[in-house]
Amino acid sequence: MKDKFSDYVIISDLDGTLLNNNKEISKENLQAINYFTDNGGRFSVATGRVIEATVGYLENIKINLPIIVYNGGVIYDYKNNKIISESFVDEKQKEIVNRLNEDFDNIGIEIYADRKLYVLKDSGHSKRSATEMLDIIYEVKEELSSRQWHKILVVGESDIIDNIENNFYDKYKINGTRSGKTSYELLPIGESKGQALKRIIEMCNLESKKIICVGDNMNDLELLQESTISFCPENSSRELKEYADFIGPSNDNHMIYHIVEWLESKIN
Repeated sequence: MKDKFSDYVIISDLDGTLLNNNKEISKENLQAINYFTDNGGRFSVATGRVIEATVGYLENIKINLPIIVYNGGVIYDYKNNKIISESFVDEKQKEIVNRLNEDFDNIGIEIYADRKLYVLKDSGHSKRSATEMLDIIYEVKEELSSRQWHKILVVGESDIIDNIENNFYDKYKINGTRSGKTSYELLPIGESKGQALKRIIEMCNLESKKIICVGDNMNDLELLQESTISFCPENSSRELKEYADFIGPSNDNHMIYHIVEWLESKIN
């Protein structure tokens, strides 16, 4: 006899979803995740954070699938501490950095490479919870351009990022993604959390009809589209909510607990 949650998968975003506003996993969420996995479920996270800024939150969680980091640019085997796959931005994307630097005075520009954070332009926002486990380098040498970059991050006040998001493609003829109220990202071409999930479904032979995903911002769009059932917490962006099957409580009110409780009621 199968466990009650056998073949079901929950993939959750971190910031604004699994984490509350204090950047913590609530007791309710933690207990719900471990109850879910103890009864046959598969659980993982999909985040824009880097590996070092993600794994510290997972110590008490029974993660039993690879995790998605760098907004889909890297798939990481948490259990065995190794990268399964990774992609990098191309030369055309790298060239956009110089144009951004010229076009905007009041933004920060960050490059993620070599498991480090290189600050090309400082907005005063580079030290934050998502970067506290990284080496932050402010004196960037020209040789950085020849290295492999995982992603480019633009940070600034929300109204500035609104403007960048609304005009980015028309201005630069290249796509980016909104990853937070104060951040906009360029990822490797064709990569997203949804594309990474596709790979995990194939490599782990998951039941594609039982995939539940939850996220709060537009960098979660492809993740939700790849799922069978999609959730957004109440605090999600208005744009993303339009794509969700269900709207749950806010990230301060135990979103994952809500999903597990909802699922249990449907399969009992």
